[in-house]
Amino acid sequence: MNNTQPINNYSKEVKKVLWIILVLNLFVLLIKIFAGIMTRSLSILGDAAHSAVDTINNIVGLIVLKYATEPPDTKHPYGHGKFETLAAFGIVIFLAIACVEIVHGSINRLIHPVKLPLFKTEVVWLLIATFIINIVVWIYERNIGRKLKSDLLIADSSHTGSDVLITISVLASQFFIAHGMYWIDPVVAILISFFIAKAGYEIVISTVPILVDEAWLEPDIVSKAVLSVKDVVDCYDVYSRRGPYSSFVECKIKVVPKDLFTAHQVADEVEDKLKSEFGNCKVSVHVEP
Repeated sequence: MNNTQPINNYSKEVKKVLWIILVLNLFVLLIKIFAGIMTRSLSILGDAAHSAVDTINNIVGLIVLKYATEPPDTKHPYGHGKFETLAAFGIVIFLAIACVEIVHGSINRLIHPVKLPLFKTEVVWLLIATFIINIVVWIYERNIGRKLKSDLLIADSSHTGSDVLITISVLASQFFIAHGMYWIDPVVAILISFFIAKAGYEIVISTVPILVDEAWLEPDIVSKAVLSVKDVVDCYDVYSRRGPYSSFVECKIKVVPKDLFTAHQVADEVEDKLKSEFGNCKVSVHVEP
């Protein structure tokens, strides 16, 4: 069986999702830029900046995915899956830049207020259209990401989900702006930056454990499963870690049988036990005398 086949299928699925979302995000971005220029609204332009990050994420994701799904080689014996996780983490950089720019512009607008153009019904309908598209993209990408267990899609969907909340706040701000309360615009823009920061934080806590090889399973849980196998008398030096496409478990065991052949049979049973308990992970069992 070709071990690269599942990864290739995964890559095709993720790429298809990213291309669909890229087209939709570009459409949303153009609408928001147009609406922001028409109204000179900082909150709408901030929303557009947030959507621009979505678009950049999709482009980066398509580029990185080419390398992330490459099979293991001599320099990367555990595969290239962390390239995808690294790309997901890289989204945080774009989010941080967007936050700083929005807050800076908002504070400047509060210190030096400006009178915005009159309320436009057309702008509201354009924002409602982007709101509907964002909901569709958010649900679609989140569900596919969970199905494929893709760090990149899940991270990007989290960002898109915040787009939905941001667009709601921008729509609400238009009512107050229409009544001359122009200070609402930069205040809403600052609130948008908090939503963006929250999305970045969620990405960090989901990707950093993978990038730093944080333990995937508690050693006691692994030992308990191993010791349930007949003829195993001890289990120690347990290590585990999780990657985007596979997980790894290593341990050392002591067994009752003295001959090498029987001991290796027991080790095979331990591997099967761990795979049945924790999914299709890669298991390495060392038999000690």
